[in-house]
Amino acid sequence: MKLLLILLLTTICFGSVKVGEKAPTFPLLDENDRRVDFGKFIDRPTIIYFTHNSCHYCTQIIAFLKRVHKRYGERVRILTINVMAKDSRLVKAYKRAFDLPFPMFAGNDPKLLKAYGINFVPVIVFIDGKGIVRKVVEHYILEEELERSVRLIMGAE
Repeated sequence: MKLLLILLLTTICFGSVKVGEKAPTFPLLDENDRRVDFGKFIDRPTIIYFTHNSCHYCTQIIAFLKRVHKRYGERVRILTINVMAKDSRLVKAYKRAFDLPFPMFAGNDPKLLKAYGINFVPVIVFIDGKGIVRKVVEHYILEEELERSVRLIMGAE
């Protein structure tokens, strides 16, 4: 009971990105330690994937995201944010380990984590072409649900 109360209070205190609202953006370090506002990449239907290097479930989802990238190409943007990374070191290690074809940012930023309500990973945020959050998945996702969510942000559902 105490654990449930703590989790509930943490969620209330941290808040979370809201479906139907504009996706918050922040300047974060990219894989070359350049500070970049990842919002400039939200110029089409976009998936923001919050992950970190030691999350086993997260690595399984990467395979699904790579297939989405292959299937939809530039019609859907995929951005990954490593919540443990403070600089490019962990970002580069993750990108190298999983051969990521899409951008990753160092996301150990309290303002970012609070705005998106990140208390754990994986978290996947689906944003339409106008920058509006359409769905947030705060757990492991099956490939079929990921595909439905991609169609949602592309306007097919």
